[in-house]
Amino acid sequence: MIAGAVMGLVTMAVHPTGGGHAALALAVHALGLTGATIGFYGGWVLTRRLAARGALSELALAFYGLGAVAALLATVASGFLASDLIAQFAASQGEARAATAAVLRYNGALNQAYAKVLVAASSAAIGLWSMEIVRTRLLRRAAGILGCAVAAVTLLILFSGHLALDVHGFGGVVLGQSIWVIMVGAELRRTKPPARSTLP
Repeated sequence: MIAGAVMGLVTMAVHPTGGGHAALALAVHALGLTGATIGFYGGWVLTRRLAARGALSELALAFYGLGAVAALLATVASGFLASDLIAQFAASQGEARAATAAVLRYNGALNQAYAKVLVAASSAAIGLWSMEIVRTRLLRRAAGILGCAVAAVTLLILFSGHLALDVHGFGGVVLGQSIWVIMVGAELRRTKPPARSTLP
């Protein structure tokens, strides 16, 4: 969880904000995909730790998986497809240039839609996991309280229409969620999982 969160923070810290950075964009988004994959594994480990006391953490993992799929689609649209379209736009003229510009705008709209799903689903997952942490006390209660607050505030801003999912707005979401993820990852390292039953 900690490694995935750090990769996400680095991705947003060096994310290009304009055109002309094709190689950087590919590298940054590849790092983001790697971080999301590792982060999902961390979420699965957290779910295993909490699932013995209730199914809410498993529902959280389902939402986190939805967010991971949305992250994949957003990354492909923004980091890989957009780079090719920008190169085509720069090399084309006339009607071909106008058509490429229209596809670029559509691709940008898709990226924003996927980003909204990612923010909503990952926030829901953090909220559900945090509720289980507060309820079960298998990890420090402070981690659960912080996660509930991060999830609630993020969802409120998103659904009120005040969250701009540009590099800065999405970077703020990543920062808030990463603080919680790193805190919980540290808790998982600090605490030992409960002993498994040896009964047949």
